[in-house]
Amino acid sequence: MTAEREHSIEALTGGAMAGIWEWVRQRIPAGVEVFDAHAHIGADIDGRTMTAEGMRARMEAAGVKRAIVFPLNDPNARDDYSGPNDVIWNAYEEYPDLFVPFFRLNPHRDYEAEFGRCVGRGFMGLKLHPVSQHFELDDPRVVCLFEMAAEADLPVLIHAGFAMQRIVEPLVPTVEAYPRLRLILGHSAMIEVLEAARAFEGHPNVLFETSVVRAKDLYVLFSSLDPSRICYGSDIPYGDLPSTLHATLAAAEAAGVPEAALPGILSGNIRRWF
Repeated sequence: MTAEREHSIEALTGGAMAGIWEWVRQRIPAGVEVFDAHAHIGADIDGRTMTAEGMRARMEAAGVKRAIVFPLNDPNARDDYSGPNDVIWNAYEEYPDLFVPFFRLNPHRDYEAEFGRCVGRGFMGLKLHPVSQHFELDDPRVVCLFEMAAEADLPVLIHAGFAMQRIVEPLVPTVEAYPRLRLILGHSAMIEVLEAARAFEGHPNVLFETSVVRAKDLYVLFSSLDPSRICYGSDIPYGDLPSTLHATLAAAEAAGVPEAALPGILSGNIRRWF
């Protein structure tokens, strides 16, 4: 056993997490293969790191069968993010049954060549982070990326959580202009969760992902939106599997979400895209 695997198993089953994890295990419906829609591999400018092996070990310990993975805000990223994107592709080649590879771009840089390279290579989605890369969702270069993703039938996961200022208002025109565009709102657009649930209710290609969202905002989400539009995420290494699974399942239970909807939230709603 590697040290990473030992640590992940202990984190899931020992100490203060033992009771939480047992509660979670009892509420995951039998036969459901949990799909994590938000996880990172690589290095971040803030010092956080995650390896492919570390992610694999955590998934194995928690019984998570598949995860979308993409780069962190890598301090050594070249202008086109090609280096961190290669790290993700290498992880996918090592564990193709576990990982769904998304590439990352900086809209302020020339991105056309790297977009084409990643799509041609077989990446399955794109990650954009407006806070880390300092852009607005209605910036013309970002809208062009959305158009390119829609034409390539490529899902886009957007950071829509902490430190965001504008989400719904700048996104609505793009969603209406490109109805085939598949969007995952990372962290459930939590600063505007109710507004986002209402604005995108009629757009089935917009999913809300649950990682690292405050309990009250998750409750609002589950109380306001059809559960078929919600998917589970961990945000590893910022979140972890037991606490994020607990937060998602507890909010769903508090909001009165039927048990029949849990397999979709934990797996099926995002799995159908892949």
